Amino acid sequence: MTYFTSALTGVAMFCAMSASASTVQDVPNQYFDSIAAKLIMAGYRDIQMVDQNAYKLSAFDRDGSEVLIVMHPSSRQILRQSFVHSSDE
Repeated sequence: MTYFTSALTGVAMFCAMSASASTVQDVPNQYFDSIAAKLIMAGYRDIQMVDQNAYKLSAFDRDGSEVLIVMHPSSRQILRQSFVHSSDE
C-alpha cells in the first residue's frame, strides 16, 4: 500500500510540474522567462503574457486569486498588481 501511495504522489507532482511549465513556455523571450522565474519564486503560478509591449502578465497569487501584474521593463520589479475579480480584493 505504501508503494502505491508513493507512486500516486510522484505522478501528481509530475503532472503539477508539467502543467505549470506549459504556461511558462508560452512566455515569448528570455527577458520574460526570467520575470516568470522571479514570479514563481515569489509564489505566483500559471503565469501568462497579456501584453508584451506594456509588460503586463496575468497569474494566480499564493491565495489563488487571479491578478494582473505590470512589471518595470529594466528593474523587473512589480509596479502594479490588481485583482482580476473584484470579489478577490
